[in-house]
Amino acid sequence: MRYCWDGFSLDREGALLTRQGQHVDVSRKVLDCISHLIEHRQRVVSYDELIHNLWGHNNVTNHQLSQVVLTARRALGDDGHTQRSIRTVSGQGYRWVAEISEVADNAAAPQAQTPAPDVFSPVHLRPVVPEPESSLPPQAHVIASASEPRAAASAWYRSRTLIAVAVSSLILAAAASGTRQSRQAEATAIESPTAAVAAGEPLARIEEALWSGRFEEARDGLATLPEELVDSPDARILEFKLDVERGRFDQAAEKLALQQTRAKVADDPVWRAKLLAAQSILNARTGRPADEVLAPAQLAVVLLESAGSAASPQAMGEALGARGSALMKTGQFEPAMQDHVRARDLLLKAGDNRRAAVARASLARTWMRMGRLADALGQMIEVANHARQSHDTISEIASRNTAAKIQIELLRRTDALASTQRSMELLQSAPDSVRRARTMQLRALVLTDSGRLREAASLLEEVDAMDRTTGKERRSLTIPAMYHLASGRDELALAAAAEAFVEDDANDKTNLILENKEGALLLWMVAAQNLAANGGAMPVPSPAQRKALQQPESSIGHIARGRWLWSQGQSKEAAAEFRLALEQAQQTNQPYRMLLASEPLIELLLQRGDWAAAEQVLAKLRAHDPERLDQNYRANLLSLRVALAAGDDAAVTSAYRNARALAGERALPADVVKAYVHQAPPLTGTPHPKDTARLSP
Repeated sequence: MRYCWDGFSLDREGALLTRQGQHVDVSRKVLDCISHLIEHRQRVVSYDELIHNLWGHNNVTNHQLSQVVLTARRALGDDGHTQRSIRTVSGQGYRWVAEISEVADNAAAPQAQTPAPDVFSPVHLRPVVPEPESSLPPQAHVIASASEPRAAASAWYRSRTLIAVAVSSLILAAAASGTRQSRQAEATAIESPTAAVAAGEPLARIEEALWSGRFEEARDGLATLPEELVDSPDARILEFKLDVERGRFDQAAEKLALQQTRAKVADDPVWRAKLLAAQSILNARTGRPADEVLAPAQLAVVLLESAGSAASPQAMGEALGARGSALMKTGQFEPAMQDHVRARDLLLKAGDNRRAAVARASLARTWMRMGRLADALGQMIEVANHARQSHDTISEIASRNTAAKIQIELLRRTDALASTQRSMELLQSAPDSVRRARTMQLRALVLTDSGRLREAASLLEEVDAMDRTTGKERRSLTIPAMYHLASGRDELALAAAAEAFVEDDANDKTNLILENKEGALLLWMVAAQNLAANGGAMPVPSPAQRKALQQPESSIGHIARGRWLWSQGQSKEAAAEFRLALEQAQQTNQPYRMLLASEPLIELLLQRGDWAAAEQVLAKLRAHDPERLDQNYRANLLSLRVALAAGDDAAVTSAYRNARALAGERALPADVVKAYVHQAPPLTGTPHPKDTARLSP
């Protein structure tokens, strides 16, 4: 039985959808979706029923289902507005509404054509286990590869030429028979893409699905590729990338080894280069040493340079990106930056904005490591804008979130509020995004920094209520610690920071907003000192924490170590650690870290009674970016402390008003409020009720 409507014909048993006799290329899941809706068109099909029918289990989100329905609508020339075929019944499911006629199986149906044999079929190859590229002698391999003739004709290109000739013959035959068809059929044929474009479209759709994190769609697309594309190099590389994205590294390695063998047999330098770039990515994702990440990427670039015009900008861009990322792992930031800039410019010139956006993001990460945060922010905003223009919600959320983290580091609170607000708006159209929890946490952090504690608490509570087994992206454990510190809940902050220290197994220096091991350690030390200052016992660091305190790796680590030394009565050594951290943060142009180093240093100096030295540190901090620091609550709180110590009545009054205006729902520290209340001579005005409440027993 076949179902027919509006020029479409669906043969369920033959798994064939046609329009005006022309095959419509859709995945099996999309075909099953259309079939199930047609077969139950007399009623509404619930979301759960459709999910169970398509996936065979219920561990699937409504967002994944909506993507399948959207693809089905597009294949039928329908959309979410007209809903001529598939209608959404809000809160219930979907219903088929187009008028259907049923045709017997013996009616004429399009016949499938037998595909030409593929020269890359495994039966044509002997099973050969390839040697890992990284085990080859580096210099000899690079030189030998660079000498390969640019015009070498590979088996892949020969097979592609044969396929193109065959397709051209089919097009000519179709054109000859088209003169006997109706005018409507001719119009449909004119609207159809050429065979060459149509052949590339499935791969482009799969690649788009991969970029957007729609892995089920990518898997289905690979499973339903036309025969002439199934075993093509690009299809196999996409299959490899899907395995990598889903964490199936062993399967990815096996597939990559087979393709490397085929590429060597085909003597195709371009194909080999693509696989080497993929090998570099796999080595990086599986934690291989930096030199094993760099070696295949380096060879990939050499091969493509030797291939000349045969190498596409896309292939060269990906190889340069892989090498740039590998160079960054080895600490070679300048060469890494040059590779990413070259990749970006090459892809922009070729009009490949999608890959150019990936190159921009990689360049931004490199600049972050180099301390060029303003440049990195500019690149991330460009990535976000491209994603917005492309309606790529997932990519825009990711880039907006990264931009927000950089804005926090640059003390651009208003900009960070705008970035996270945009991300929250985007979640409305991507409710099941794996970045949902992290986006909400990041928004909570920016709200905390703005003194909007109740809003921040609501978001963090919602994140805690989520099922921790859903999504792939690990949630931040340092953000709750920062919220608890701002709320005066030091014991909760101490516990959250301790958990974050255990969970963060590395000090990734590209991480911002204290989201690494040393950041968690610093938050733990702040909470511990607060507890001790309020009359409690000083918490004892664990052996692992103590080891990290003895061997700081960054400015954040030096601040944590300084606080620990200070708590042990070694104020001179602590001051030296704080000054070193302040200098390092200033060199890398990171005002947030400058503030983190200035806070304990100024407090320590005031504790000694050296308010003049404290004033110098404050002046040095404020000179870096006066406009931003004037709008920062913590910087104004430091100004208030120094003014109180100096006894400058006018400065005290001004600093208190500024700090109070920026505090929002935060209460000023009790010692500061107490000093303000007892300041002599008496000051005009009274403390805010929220501040005086902290002085109550």
